[in-house]
Amino acid sequence: MLSKTSVWRYFDVWLLAAVLLLTAYGILMIRSAITGAPAFATYPQQQLIWAILGLIILLGVAAIDYRVLTSAHWYIYGGLVLLLVAVIVTGQVNNDARRWIQITPSFQIQPSEFGRIFITVTFAQFLANRRQLIGRFSNTLITLAYFALPVGLIFIQPNLGMTLLFMFIWFIMIWLAGLPLRHFAALIILGIGLGVVVFPFLADYQKDRVSTFLNPEAANQDDVFNVDQAEISIGSGGWLGKGYLQGTQSQLGFLRAQHTDFIFSVITEEMGLIFGSALVLGLIGFILVRILRAAARSPDPAGKLICGGIAAIFFFQTAVNVGMNTRTLPVAGLTLPFVSYGGSSLITVFLAIGIVESVLMRQRKQEFG
Repeated sequence: MLSKTSVWRYFDVWLLAAVLLLTAYGILMIRSAITGAPAFATYPQQQLIWAILGLIILLGVAAIDYRVLTSAHWYIYGGLVLLLVAVIVTGQVNNDARRWIQITPSFQIQPSEFGRIFITVTFAQFLANRRQLIGRFSNTLITLAYFALPVGLIFIQPNLGMTLLFMFIWFIMIWLAGLPLRHFAALIILGIGLGVVVFPFLADYQKDRVSTFLNPEAANQDDVFNVDQAEISIGSGGWLGKGYLQGTQSQLGFLRAQHTDFIFSVITEEMGLIFGSALVLGLIGFILVRILRAAARSPDPAGKLICGGIAAIFFFQTAVNVGMNTRTLPVAGLTLPFVSYGGSSLITVFLAIGIVESVLMRQRKQEFG
């Protein structure tokens, strides 16, 4: 039997390098984005600390056989549900949403951020255990029920963006598991019906975001102001941008949430198309390719599905974040992976990469164990 250290030769250093480069770029852009807001002055340093912690977690998780996690998938699923219940009962309210658990007076976590990673692990093993039943529509409904509990708890926080992300994870993973095409029509009808039923229960600001996107001319100017500023930022950046720390919309305080949801606008305004948006999207694209490479090399169905689910998370968040910055999608409150400010968000994407590395490092059947 090969030594345990032998698996490290499969560690994807190119994937890690892309992650670290993108994270460092994000910290620099957060520093620029908060220059006009003295109250946020410590955010770049905090993001750096979270990045270092995330790197430690990444290496630690990579060293652990991912099958330790999949073997405990029901315990992880139960723990996730309990955390989401704790959010509803005792969670911290910020901006009319109860999404956080206060750990210390200055530190809080968002369980749904961790949940999006762990649900890929638990659902991957759930599907792997039921792969002989994938052709049955009753099994498809059971998988929906599996997601219904955590998704329902996230929806009532309220957190529409994360709710949609969880459903996208479900769709991509069950499709990768071999969902028959004949089931798609029924699921589309079910999805449309569910959307009609759920819409009246959305929070007022969520309804406003949808109606503003569909009919911006009739919207209140306060509701479209930030999207207008994001468009101005992106449109004025040109090929090369205005220069680092030189963006007018963020530096002069016109653009809100400039270090989180709308950091893509700051990047494009200051660094332009070539050294800004194209560079960031290129790095994210490279990360996705390396994750899919890990999925292709895994001989284990659960390992393949885990990597596919994590790739789906990064793709969906990137697409939605860029879409809401460019007014091609409604504002959904999803961050740009590795770039936007946020401790829970950054640590969990490093955690996800650690799991991918763990799958990749154990790609040979003879080295399992």
